[in-house]
Amino acid sequence: MAKTEIIKLNMLGLPVIQSIDDFSVVTHISKYTIFQLSHHSDKYYKTYEIPKKSGGKRTICQPSKKLKGLQSWILVNILNKIQVSPSCKGFRKGSSTLDNAMPHIGANTILNLDLKDFFPTVTPKQVYNVFKTIGYNKLIATVFTNICTYKKMLPQGSPCSPMLANLTAWTLDLRIQGYVGKRGISYTRYADDLSFSGLNPSKVVKIIPMIKTIIDDENFIVNHKKTRIASSARAKIVTGLIVNEDSVGVGRQKYKDLRAKIHHLTFPTEQTNEKLLYHVGGWLSYLNSVDKERLKKAKKYISELTKKHPTTLIARLDR
Repeated sequence: MAKTEIIKLNMLGLPVIQSIDDFSVVTHISKYTIFQLSHHSDKYYKTYEIPKKSGGKRTICQPSKKLKGLQSWILVNILNKIQVSPSCKGFRKGSSTLDNAMPHIGANTILNLDLKDFFPTVTPKQVYNVFKTIGYNKLIATVFTNICTYKKMLPQGSPCSPMLANLTAWTLDLRIQGYVGKRGISYTRYADDLSFSGLNPSKVVKIIPMIKTIIDDENFIVNHKKTRIASSARAKIVTGLIVNEDSVGVGRQKYKDLRAKIHHLTFPTEQTNEKLLYHVGGWLSYLNSVDKERLKKAKKYISELTKKHPTTLIARLDR
């Protein structure tokens, strides 16, 4: 490994790994196991399908316990220490859909684009370039790439895939930001969801052809079925949140639906169930991260109902 590569790794606070011996020492995994997981990684996955909300099925590639452990080590000790682009808001520790929606507050028009097959689109070459660029030599970059990819793609199920997808999209983000920023348009990306907003509707619409050209040029694919433009006549939604003139939240309808579910918990136990209780609890946690105003209203409503129905499941939420 060249001296400049070692300096680069040290500057980034990354472990200096120049050989399989080094990798074995820092991970406490034998060289034989590392060799097997690297050269025969495809054998260490179990695949199955789950339905997509939009229809169709998504293939999940679940790594074995050993392989996932090594992938997790790479994630924690290397990938999580690398800075993603400023436009990237998803798959980041401490970041939520709220962070993705806030830059679009006050916009007159919002454009949403979706990248098709975000993880599978990323190639081993792109993953290799990530590890090579940050300072690892050809051997170690290849080993890391083998460990993190499955059948020539990023597997949906590996702990490394979200961050690697973000890092391979770095140039995509910078090119898009460079183009739209000059035109007074805000841009954020949450995983495969790209959001653009501006005060001038015609300016937002005009960027679409060039944005699609940049996406194609960066080897990603636009999901044309999910392209959405919202102006004053339609609700402005960014990653599931309603964006208003001066605020962001889940919106009145979703909150109204949640109130109905909360009220249902006041019914006699035989008419409700634990599943609904956990569902409502999950929604309260979600509100805590994206809409604290409505969380306060929900908690007040729960307290009022608990006083009236202290022996029902609602009381377990008022703690």
